[in-house]
Amino acid sequence: MRAIFAPEKSPTEDDLRVDCIEIDTPTISSDQCLIEVHGASVNPSDAKALTGRMPNLVWPRIPGRDYAGIVVEGPSEHVGKEVWGTGGDLGMSRNGNHAQFGVVDAASIREKPKNLSMLEAGSLGVSWTCAWLGMIDGANVQSGETVAVLGANGKVGEAAIQLATGAGAKVIAVERKRNEYFGHASGPVDVVDLREEPDVRQAIMDRTDGKGADVIMNSVGSPYFEAACNSLAKKGRQIIITTIVEDVTINLRTFYRGNYRLVGVSNMDHDNVESGDIMESVRNGFESGVYKPFPIVESATFPLNRAVEAYKTVLRDETRDCIVINPQCFI
Repeated sequence: MRAIFAPEKSPTEDDLRVDCIEIDTPTISSDQCLIEVHGASVNPSDAKALTGRMPNLVWPRIPGRDYAGIVVEGPSEHVGKEVWGTGGDLGMSRNGNHAQFGVVDAASIREKPKNLSMLEAGSLGVSWTCAWLGMIDGANVQSGETVAVLGANGKVGEAAIQLATGAGAKVIAVERKRNEYFGHASGPVDVVDLREEPDVRQAIMDRTDGKGADVIMNSVGSPYFEAACNSLAKKGRQIIITTIVEDVTINLRTFYRGNYRLVGVSNMDHDNVESGDIMESVRNGFESGVYKPFPIVESATFPLNRAVEAYKTVLRDETRDCIVINPQCFI
């Protein structure tokens, strides 16, 4: 089979030591499935891992956390199924899915939404599991609450908005360079354009009659941490999924008197089996139309032998489009 192979850490983002090579198709054990991969997104964690920025990566490695494809070998009840999945272990501590075939645990097998294409289904795992762990599992967002999403233009931000509006919450989307929200939502989204309203706290307070947001998805981290802490309603929850600066300060009196909660999320700790349960939790939402996949555009879809170009596009943050690889395509 053809696969992207990373033998060692790449020295820089411009000098990625990866190649598309021919290797033997993997053999599986009795508790595994072999997936013919038809769609596999390139997430920031996939690309950053190649330069050693993900601590759980084991070399050498085939990258790729997300996948959608067809089960071609494994327990008989799974063979022939069209499936989707992801995992913090895939492409990190074990081989991933930027290859024509991938191996996952049979216990992780979940059928993809019937109305999604392979490329659509293969582009959702990392972003949606991260957003779900924050919005649903961590913050338990409720109908009628107000949710502020800081970094709404990212894929986790868009997934968080879909989950929040799907639950009946109102959303304030904080953007750096836009005054519109172009992603799907099933409820109102009020956009804050920081070019016009640079004070994040004031913008949130103005839109909540001084109450503050019930949930703040902080997908940027340290730059917005203090402002978010001061923008929460009573019993508010702030979700942290990443940061730029590791050490920040917090006013503990304000924190405990507000009955606040701080929710940390890393889906790297959720393997392909645990992640499969999350994917199953959102499947009905996609099939019913409450949730929508990210648009797949031809210019952001890459054959396997152009994977390096895809990685560099993600590392350089050159597009908002979802970057996805079709491993069955080789040009």
